[in-house]
Amino acid sequence: MDLISVTRQGSLEFNIHVRGRDVISDMSVEDGGRGEGFSPAELLAGSLGACIAMMVQGYCDKKGYTDGDVGVDLTFELADKPKRVGAIVVDVELPNGFPEDRKDAVRRIAELCTVHETLNHPPRVDVDFV
Repeated sequence: MDLISVTRQGSLEFNIHVRGRDVISDMSVEDGGRGEGFSPAELLAGSLGACIAMMVQGYCDKKGYTDGDVGVDLTFELADKPKRVGAIVVDVELPNGFPEDRKDAVRRIAELCTVHETLNHPPRVDVDFV
């Protein structure tokens, strides 16, 4: 398993580094950040969207549904007590001509992506201070 390192860049801006690649996470200006990157909640929703897109695209490619690409749009709502992502709505665009009778099957595939399963079965998270 690759180490993911998160280091401060300034204000509420943090660099996320894994496998030689970097992503910036920051809060919006309204929330006290500089708006230079994705918020942690946006990264969570984006990870879900990417996971679903990869699984569904793989299925479509394997089955020959190649008239267009899979696309995913997401919106999310924050909830309080405790502060968290309370709801995520996922809209999946399928290739042209995707058969209506295969949508239930592809929904099951989307719901089996690692991030979706993780949200349905939350992992144990151990926080240690070093």
